[in-house]
Amino acid sequence: MLSVAMIGKNEETCVPAALDSVRQVASEVIFVDTGSTDNTKKIVTQAGGRVSEFDWTDDFSAARNHGLQRCTSKWILVIDCDEQLMLNSRSVRFIKELFLTTNLEFAYEVKIKNYLANGATEWHSNIRLFRNNLGLFFENPIHETLSDAVFRRNPTRLLPLAELSIAHSGYKFPERNSRKRQRNLTILKKWVNDSPENPFAWYKLGLTLRGNDNPKAVACLFRSFELLITRDDRHTFSFRYELLRVLCTHLCETNSSLAKMVEQRGQLAFGREPLEKRIGGEFQ
Repeated sequence: MLSVAMIGKNEETCVPAALDSVRQVASEVIFVDTGSTDNTKKIVTQAGGRVSEFDWTDDFSAARNHGLQRCTSKWILVIDCDEQLMLNSRSVRFIKELFLTTNLEFAYEVKIKNYLANGATEWHSNIRLFRNNLGLFFENPIHETLSDAVFRRNPTRLLPLAELSIAHSGYKFPERNSRKRQRNLTILKKWVNDSPENPFAWYKLGLTLRGNDNPKAVACLFRSFELLITRDDRHTFSFRYELLRVLCTHLCETNSSLAKMVEQRGQLAFGREPLEKRIGGEFQ
């Protein structure tokens, strides 16, 4: 069956449900522990998972890739400690059919249902299911993603959507989210310092600052935009249209003429937004 890859630290309250949700379809659970001091490692081991300890370096991709390198099944499913795989007879059959020789796919997007603090829900999809031993690894120290690796392997087509769903409850807890935003901000600042020419890093820093009502947000978003429109490969960056929307919305609050100019430059540089996304999704 599947290798299930997880990372976490001090997740004793939520990891039992995550482990139980994959028990029916997982041949192994590889859990990368980044420094737990509670019962997380014991819980994982008692559930039959393999714990691999990893010194935290403010790099989520490094931790996730450490786990991927230890997976032995032909297919890997990535879930987080605050997520649960939503299984039914149809999804179990889909997982079994992954291993048939007639299946020529190498990766799938998986639907994720987010439960929000206000009681609402929202859906998105992310690349969480993929073949092992193809050289697919996560990129970016935060908001880590497989999208770029998948795109380099096959840039001409959209990924299929797996007949799987994941429930994510992490957004339901405001206090935890506050700590998460502060942690993310620290990593993002280091990322743009280490990679000052990376438009995606500036974009994510701008979004985080905007969420905190920080006036420096617009400068970061504008920096991302200026870096992106000068790149020959700008059309391979799936966030470009969202960047343009967020930046123009932000600018409209103070300078509508500048917002209009940026909108025109963006449309000229990026072209018409497609009806379908290429591939997308990164960890939030």
